[in-house]
Amino acid sequence: MSEPQEQPRPGEDASNGWSWGGQDAAPPGYGPPPAATPPVTPPYSGRQYGGPQYGQPQYGQPQYGGPQYGQPQYGQPQYGGPQYGQPQYGQPQYGQPQYAPAGYVPAPVQRGVVPLRPLTLGEIYDGAFRSIRANPRVMFGFSAIVVGVAAIVGGLAWWLVIPSVAALVDANLPSEFTADGGDDFIASLYSMYAMIPFLVLAGIVLTGVLTVSVSRSVIGQKVAVGDLWRQYWKRVLLVGGYTLLQSTALVVVIVVFILIVAAAATASGALAGVIGVLGGLGLVVGIFWVTIRLIFVPPVLMLEGRRLFPTIARAWRLTRGSFWRILGINLLAQLIAQVVSQVLAVPTSIIGGIIAATTPDGATSGGYIAATTIGMAVAYTIPAIFLAAVVALQYIDVRIRKEGLDVQLARAAEAGQGRPA
Repeated sequence: MSEPQEQPRPGEDASNGWSWGGQDAAPPGYGPPPAATPPVTPPYSGRQYGGPQYGQPQYGQPQYGGPQYGQPQYGQPQYGGPQYGQPQYGQPQYGQPQYAPAGYVPAPVQRGVVPLRPLTLGEIYDGAFRSIRANPRVMFGFSAIVVGVAAIVGGLAWWLVIPSVAALVDANLPSEFTADGGDDFIASLYSMYAMIPFLVLAGIVLTGVLTVSVSRSVIGQKVAVGDLWRQYWKRVLLVGGYTLLQSTALVVVIVVFILIVAAAATASGALAGVIGVLGGLGLVVGIFWVTIRLIFVPPVLMLEGRRLFPTIARAWRLTRGSFWRILGINLLAQLIAQVVSQVLAVPTSIIGGIIAATTPDGATSGGYIAATTIGMAVAYTIPAIFLAAVVALQYIDVRIRKEGLDVQLARAAEAGQGRPA
C-alpha cells in the first residue's frame, strides 16, 4: 500500500512517513483538496426575471408574460400557455437540484473502525477492539512477539537474580520468616521485579507501533509490520526517551518529597505527619494531573513527526479543556484492563502454585518461573493493546473536536480507496 506523502518541516526527518501535523505543522498528505464547486441558486429562492418559464409549475411567485388561459392554479395566476394535466405534489422534479429538509443531518463517514466525527465513549472502546480485528498481524501478532521476547528475557533475569536475593533475605530477615520455605518464596517475589524493565520496554514499543496501526485503521487502511517498523523505528526511540525522562522526573519528585518529610521529622513529628498526609495527597493529585495532560505525547511523537520538547508542548495544548473527559475514559479503560488481566492470569497462577507446591525448589524452581512468566506475558499483552488503542482514538477524537481532523481523515480515506492493502 502506498504511503501518503508528508511535507517535512525544516529540520525534520522526512523518513518518518506521513504525518498528522497540527495547525502549526506541515499538512499531512491526504490527497488533493476537493475541486471547487460553483454555487447553486435554489429554484424557488426569489423572483424569476426574464422570459416565461414553460413546463414547470411555479408556486409562490408571479410569472410575467401573456394573459392566463385555463383554470387558475392554486392561489397564483399563471401567465402564458394553458397548463395541462394535474399538478404533481411530492414527486421529484428531474433536472432540478434536490434540497434536504430542515434539520436533516447526513450519516457520518465511516471508512474504518470508527465514524469520522466526534466519538462517544462506546465508540472509542468499540473502535479499540475493532482495530485489533482490522489488523491482527500488527495489533495482536506483533504485540505477542514483542511481549513474549520481553517476558522470556525478563524471566531469565528473574531466575538469575534469585540466589543473590535469597542470600540477602537469609541475612536480614528473622528466622521465623525464612522457615519452611518462606525464604524461597520471599526471594522469588522480590526477584520478580527484574522483569519490570523488560516489560516497560515492550510497552514503549507497543505504544508507538500500535498507535500508527490504529490511526491507519481509522481510515480503513492496513500497514504491514515491516513497513511500519522501517518507517517509525526512530519515533519509537523518541517515545522511549520520553518514557525515561518522565520516569526520572517522577523518581526525583518522590525522592525530594521524602527528603522534605524527613527534614520536617527532625523538627517535629506532628509537622512531619501533616506534611506527609497533605503533601502525599497533593503529590498523587499532581501526578494524575500531569500524566493526563501529557497522555498524548506518544501519539503526537509517532504521528506528527515533531521533536521531543515541541511534542510535549503540543500534547499539553491538546488536552486543554478536555481533562475530565480524558481522565474518565482512561480510568474506566484501566479498570477494564485490570479485570481482563486478572482473569487471564488466573489459570497460570493456579498452575504455578501447583508446581511450587510439588517441587523441591518451590517458588524458585524453573517450572514455577516459566509458568508465571507465561501468565504475566498473556495478562500484559491484551490490556496493553486495548489501552494503546484507546489513547490513540482519544487523540484522534480530540483533534476532530478542536481542529476538524475528520475532514482530512475523510479525504485520506477517499484517496486510499482502491489501493492494495
